[in-house]
Amino acid sequence: MRRRSGTIHMTVDTNPRDEDIDGSSLADDDSLLGSGSTLNAQHDMEAEAKAKRIRTLVIMLIVGLIVAVDLPSVLQSSPMLRIIEDIYCKQDYQKNDPSKFSATGQIDESLCKIDSVQAEVAFLKGWMSCFNHLPGLFLAVPFGMLADKYGRKWLLVLNIVQLQLRGCWMYLVLSFPDFFPIRLLWLEAVLGVLGGGSMVATALLFVIVSDVTPSSQTASTFFRLGAANFLCFLAAPPLAAKLMEISPWIPYSLGLALQAFAIPITMALPETLGFQKPADPTPPTPKRFSKAEETEAERPLTASEPSMHLEKGNCMQTTKSLFASLIANSAFLFKDWRIVFFMCTYPVRMLLSPLDGLILQYVSKRFHWTFARVTYISSFQAGLSMLALLFLFPWVSTYLLKKKGLNVARKDLFLARVGMSAIVAGVLVTGFAPTIFVLFVGVGISAFGSGAGSATRALMTSWVQQNEVARLYTALSIVETLGLIAGGPVVAGLFKAAMDMVKAHDGGNMWLGMPFFIVGGLLGVICVLMWMINFADKKENGLEGGFAEGLAGDEGEFEKFSDVRRA
Repeated sequence: MRRRSGTIHMTVDTNPRDEDIDGSSLADDDSLLGSGSTLNAQHDMEAEAKAKRIRTLVIMLIVGLIVAVDLPSVLQSSPMLRIIEDIYCKQDYQKNDPSKFSATGQIDESLCKIDSVQAEVAFLKGWMSCFNHLPGLFLAVPFGMLADKYGRKWLLVLNIVQLQLRGCWMYLVLSFPDFFPIRLLWLEAVLGVLGGGSMVATALLFVIVSDVTPSSQTASTFFRLGAANFLCFLAAPPLAAKLMEISPWIPYSLGLALQAFAIPITMALPETLGFQKPADPTPPTPKRFSKAEETEAERPLTASEPSMHLEKGNCMQTTKSLFASLIANSAFLFKDWRIVFFMCTYPVRMLLSPLDGLILQYVSKRFHWTFARVTYISSFQAGLSMLALLFLFPWVSTYLLKKKGLNVARKDLFLARVGMSAIVAGVLVTGFAPTIFVLFVGVGISAFGSGAGSATRALMTSWVQQNEVARLYTALSIVETLGLIAGGPVVAGLFKAAMDMVKAHDGGNMWLGMPFFIVGGLLGVICVLMWMINFADKKENGLEGGFAEGLAGDEGEFEKFSDVRRA
């Protein structure tokens, strides 16, 4: 129990008299000790209650921040794509067939689905995704170290500010296409140096939530935050579709204005570095380390470590010290092969992001839907994803923990496996879909894999110590960024190749799904490996048998992972 300084004062006489040592005196001492214990217990209860209040506040503000960032982003997504398509469409017809312009100087949207326009749109978006994530690749580790040493809040504020500045630059370029070449949109990536970009912001959000959440509740909290994200995808597309019937500029402008509210919400967040989170109900079995590993893991960052400040005349030495510090702070990632395995899957998993961005253009091109109409697909997917994250995944989590007796890590692994299976099936069905109805079925199946990413992240979090979480998430942001940098151009190239295949096969529209075939196949390989590999650490727990074996029957105990994060 913790004891407050000055609560109990005891004076000891070095020469006590016999008459002082009687039953009454001992009773008084017991009374004082009992009173002190009561005060200590009360103090601990108050501290725990305060920690829970702060945790509730942080989670509420994070949810508000997600809505303030993602709702405008989703509101702008389809309108921006339509604006870009319209600019390229006008440029194409101005050069090749000016007769297609109406009396008001507009081009009908149905005329903009030609291959030359769609290839330019895909190319622009693919490389925009690539350039946007470059700052995170170089700045994720330094910002992760700063977050572990100085705090998370103000780095997150900086990221939200640069996000707003990037939106303003894009709005300016798109507003004056005759003055600004549209590819100047790529320059928005330069502003990412202010905070590291979206990947660093995402990593900081995960770290903040992890700071205040007990390990047994981490995955469920991630699921609920994911549901807040999909709430934006549920609410924004219908609004955007209605407003786009008037003009795509209305939802696009509205989104930019609403995004500004994210800045004051972020500034209201408390600093969570060093936060004393509520303990798990049952103390877990600690992971065994060698004495040297334990000392290194628990050693805090100090001023004596390699500094990032450049000293006059010593630039080369300082640079070497910086790289040595980066390597030393990342060494823990390679001590557990399970973390290495999942980190290696992230670049491929990140292909889903540009693939999701392609689906609006894919459906519009293949089934001749307007962008306003295609927007409803996002709402459909988001609605099912919300159901999965708010009800299905929490219910399955509770069932596996309480009914099947799985520990937290094994539960997260099962959810990650099932979620990945749903994603693979959904992506392949979407690509092969001969009708819009089948495409909706594929989108719906993939929606039930929405919790796979959160479960995987929670699983990896359980394999590292608390003071390594920020660096783990930073490392994940780097491999995610590598996937996104390559993924945008790759998916754009696949879509252009798919349109060429359609031409070669005289209108065989199924070839347009080629990006989905290839990405689905790669993810399928990862999914098979996830089901085949036994992730139990036998050296730590001495148990044998795979995860599937543990689920096969109700008898016997389930093997345990080292799912403990040491404070």
